[in-house]
Amino acid sequence: MKISFLIHTIYGIGGTIRTTLNLAEELADRHEVEIVSVFRHRDIPLFAIDPRISVVPLVDTRPSSPTNEKKHPLQLQPAELFPKNEARYKEYSKLSDERVQAHYAGSDADVIIGTRPGLVAYVAQFARERAVLIGQEHMTHNHHKPELRAEMYDHLARLDAFVTVSEGDAASYREQMPLPDTRVLAIPNSVPEPMVAPSDTSGTTVVAAGRLASEKQYQVLIEAFAKVAAVRPEWTLRICGWGNQKDRLRRRIDELGLYNRAHLMGPRSPIEPEWVKGAIAVSTSRHESFGMTLVEAMRCGLPVVSTDCDYGPREIIEDGVDGLLVPVGDVDAIAGALLKLIDDEDLRRRMGAAALRNARRFDPGPVAKQYEELFAELGAATASRGAASRGAAPRIAAATGDSEEFAPVADCAVGQDGELGVTLLPLPPSPERQDGLRPSRGAGLRLVCTHQDAKAEERAFAFDAEGRATVPAGADFAEGVWTCHVELPEGERVALATRAVDQRGAMRAADRMVAGAAVRQLVPYVKQGVLSLRSWGRPVHAEVGDILLADRKIMLTGRLLGRGALADDPVLLLRRRGKDPAELTFPVGREGSDGFRVTVPCAAPAARQTAAHDVWDLWLRYAPDAEPVRPGRVLDDVVEKGSLIPYPGTELMKKRPLAAVRAVARKLRGRPQERVTVKIFYSASNDLVLNVVDKPIK
Repeated sequence: MKISFLIHTIYGIGGTIRTTLNLAEELADRHEVEIVSVFRHRDIPLFAIDPRISVVPLVDTRPSSPTNEKKHPLQLQPAELFPKNEARYKEYSKLSDERVQAHYAGSDADVIIGTRPGLVAYVAQFARERAVLIGQEHMTHNHHKPELRAEMYDHLARLDAFVTVSEGDAASYREQMPLPDTRVLAIPNSVPEPMVAPSDTSGTTVVAAGRLASEKQYQVLIEAFAKVAAVRPEWTLRICGWGNQKDRLRRRIDELGLYNRAHLMGPRSPIEPEWVKGAIAVSTSRHESFGMTLVEAMRCGLPVVSTDCDYGPREIIEDGVDGLLVPVGDVDAIAGALLKLIDDEDLRRRMGAAALRNARRFDPGPVAKQYEELFAELGAATASRGAASRGAAPRIAAATGDSEEFAPVADCAVGQDGELGVTLLPLPPSPERQDGLRPSRGAGLRLVCTHQDAKAEERAFAFDAEGRATVPAGADFAEGVWTCHVELPEGERVALATRAVDQRGAMRAADRMVAGAAVRQLVPYVKQGVLSLRSWGRPVHAEVGDILLADRKIMLTGRLLGRGALADDPVLLLRRRGKDPAELTFPVGREGSDGFRVTVPCAAPAARQTAAHDVWDLWLRYAPDAEPVRPGRVLDDVVEKGSLIPYPGTELMKKRPLAAVRAVARKLRGRPQERVTVKIFYSASNDLVLNVVDKPIK
């Protein structure tokens, strides 16, 4: 049969997009599947889309596109057929009305599925009579305003089925919004098996993921984690996602002094490599129709602490077995549950194993089967029109001698010893072969890594017959960015794309440093769609620990690693860049054999300000006769820390000579006095830099 999903946009990131793709990909094994995206706001979707799935964008809103339709006359007129009380009503128009109606007027789809209220209304109005019409509820009945529920009633009544993602919400619809001729049932969202190995729960990281929106209550999580960090300061919190609450959350982190412990990591796709870096997952939502992130985390082997909100969490988590349920908004209860798992490693491991086991019920296979049974019961055509009958489009072109196209895709992982493994994904059977056998994955191929700046500098590693290339731990890579290609036997090179990059082994790089040996770190990541490596190689390195800001001072801790040794009187140097160089010196205290601590009064560089924006580099002279080294943080998995690990600035009165002070005072009488901000941050190479910047007078 042919199945059509109607979605707001498939080009973004979010739970509805993820679950639609998960279900569509599973159904594509047996059926013809299309995803109709009302809007296309970027060139390439953020999630990888199986090539067996047809994507049909209807309205082009890409800013740089020559076919951008934001100024189309019909786009400037409000929608007439989209519910006026729908949250996204203002984004819809007569143009979207017309495009969706035209698409389904000529559609031969057997099943049409709307994925949000307004699109369910479109399906009910525009779909041809022969199709089975299904609406999906990815929020909850109680989440919608009464005005929208009233507006949607007639549309829902025209459907063959209305599917919620939890039994609790289905019951709410049946009770509060009876639909005699529409079957109302619950089918959970699906989450596929992760492409990375599960977490062993042995780390010290708590992970949360989702939109940075008010309903996720991340502010409550941050406040709860402040209580955790007060007694377990070695633990950190990572929140993955984007949204309009980012600045507010950033301010709260700074207010609580958690800038060393709580980090807003931005959107991550795929998310599984981030989950497996954690030891515990947490969700503090006010409401969850389902809880995709809960299942994702559990499928990655993490025990979950979640608020017991309506409706999903209590249908996903077995309290005390694979996770812990706590009251909504209860800071103390959330902190207590996290500490319970932090302090009991055996419990954490048992719950993680149970989570991995219990979450298999959300695999796309069983979930898709429930949908297929529903389609059949509702009378949808059952003839196979999918991949099995027409031949699945391969994910990767075959690496055969007569192939005109080779588009390699690999998984990459850092081992606990620092070894890097790059594994090509399985190649499809050659179309010329009738026995179903596929060519050897990697025979004759090489992984070639090229330095971005010194392009003549390369490192090459052979793929074995199973398609695996190994970069040994401690391999000699010059510092900088390296780009990865696959070299074919005849010498042609093709950029290497990735499915998943598992950086876990990079998180514990400091633990495997050998005394007296040069410091080396190699972190894989994706840059512009291509597998890249960020390398650091330093004979001596000052690895930064915590940075504390108090009393208009910057207090910095760290360790000296590599082939150097701290003398009795090391010093920290601030060196100003630009046309007016200067140097400031601060004494450094020793802590143990390789630890150091230094305090920099913010007033010192502020008093030497010569421009509206002074930039000072930090250097550590660890011994009187040694060349100074740059303090930085490189021994973890975060390639570029500048925006992910920011520190708040310190405001000071702008220093002036006495005569200038009097002149300015007369000029600015009754107005705010001029101030400067002193701020420390990580550069693009993850070395520490300090800014002194004029703060504008408002």
